Amino acid sequence: MLIVGLWTKPTVIFFLNLCIIKWSTAGILDWGRASNKIEINIPWLPFENETRCYDELGCINITRDWYHLIYRPLNVFPLPRQVIDTRFILYTRKNPNLGQMLKVQSERSIQKSNFDPKKQTKIIIHGFIDTPLASWVKEMRREFLKHADWNIVVVDWAGGSLPLYTQATANTRLVGLEVAYFINFLKDNHGLNPKDVHIIGHSLGAHTAGYAGERIDKLGRITGLDPAEPYFQGMGEHTRLDVSDADLVDVIHTDASSIVLLGYGMSDPIGHIDFYPNNGKEQPGCDLTETPLPLTLIKEGIEEAGRVLVACNHVRAIKLFTESINSKCPYIAHRCPTYQHFVQGKCFSCEENSTSCAVMGLKSNVNTDLIPGFKYFITTGKESPFCRRHYKVTLDLARPPRAETWVQGFMKITLHSDNGVIRNLDLTPNGYEKLEHGTSRSFVVTHPDDIGRIRRIEFYWEYDMDVLQPRSICFLWCNDHLYVASIRVTETKDITARDKRQIETNSKLCSTGLKEYADIASRTSAVFVDDCDDDLL
Repeated sequence: MLIVGLWTKPTVIFFLNLCIIKWSTAGILDWGRASNKIEINIPWLPFENETRCYDELGCINITRDWYHLIYRPLNVFPLPRQVIDTRFILYTRKNPNLGQMLKVQSERSIQKSNFDPKKQTKIIIHGFIDTPLASWVKEMRREFLKHADWNIVVVDWAGGSLPLYTQATANTRLVGLEVAYFINFLKDNHGLNPKDVHIIGHSLGAHTAGYAGERIDKLGRITGLDPAEPYFQGMGEHTRLDVSDADLVDVIHTDASSIVLLGYGMSDPIGHIDFYPNNGKEQPGCDLTETPLPLTLIKEGIEEAGRVLVACNHVRAIKLFTESINSKCPYIAHRCPTYQHFVQGKCFSCEENSTSCAVMGLKSNVNTDLIPGFKYFITTGKESPFCRRHYKVTLDLARPPRAETWVQGFMKITLHSDNGVIRNLDLTPNGYEKLEHGTSRSFVVTHPDDIGRIRRIEFYWEYDMDVLQPRSICFLWCNDHLYVASIRVTETKDITARDKRQIETNSKLCSTGLKEYADIASRTSAVFVDDCDDDLL
């Protein structure tokens, strides 16, 4: 359960780091498992290399490249194994609600369990100030078991995930060793193929998965759900999750604002595929003015209300991935330089056998041609179901002699098809748009439904005068009409299809009048239908 009270995480981190500095002279007691003497676990500064070993797990060192004056100013060793007390709890369709404890020290615990090495294994790792009892962990494992009869293993490291944050980040290294040893033990003694293992980690859990992956030969996949930023952003690959940790590393960024702006997640692309829903920063529905906390408390309980208050954007990555497990709606994301380019429709085409698009979530497509470092953008809704269908709407503007060179204003469209109607899609949700006659302009809009090929469009136009832009003030001799030659609508449907006609559907619609364009006065609508004479663009 997320327990932060009235403190935000940055406040906690800052305060606890100060505490570490203050206590370093006295020392934090570290009761070594292999030693009877008391060791002092003080913040490490880059003067000399230090190493500690943990029995059969291996060793951990702290060298100069684990230190950075700004990004990682303090380093400590993990707490003792018996304090963190990492546990592995198995769920299958035979025991979906009552977990079975798997212990590598007890061969009998594995033999008597429902673990089946021939099936895929999904391993869930929680993050900072969290436990395996959190509602999201239960929901994710239930969705997995609904999808297929897999081995679902939940990693319990609650003994090391609580404050101090600096200490929790250190503990992830030891937990990573525990996870790696667990998987390698099952491989060597029970025939588990690491390629069939998929680790899903949230926040600090994402980096924990990375530490495990670097010690497992040919691990199948790691999914990082909004990997934690503090102590990892700006650091080298050896300190965090990176592409070398598994055959496929996919990452969902939902809280990528700077920690200074209360963003808890990383902004840098660190996987083979990095997804940025809604630009990876502010998620719809996380503004408390949109979703009042008392309403969330009534609908979803105190735990979820606490998450919304403290880390709504940060936990949205969990919700999106969990929904993707059994959702029939495809989470199709588009590779693009910026989110602004994406919403302007500049990166919308999903070319056959290319890396221009990718699926976010469980069904994320494995493509050996993926080049790390690119960002994939997608727009989602503010509440479940979060998945949205994306429509690219392109206005082909005419330029008759009486038209102004440019106009600015607001636009909405209603789409009609054989299967249904989508009403009042807002093309200008962030304010007026400036349009130049004689050019084309694209907008990406979303809706939960796929209604098929568009047959008819109602287009609404409203001119906007901005007193701060004298040239936009239009009266008497000025023409505030918008002249539209045609409207094209493109929807990405199935990027796994081999035929481009199955990947995308295209509709071109023209004015119902006899003219080659529609003359639309401010605050009026025009109708466009799909009986254009020329070929479909």
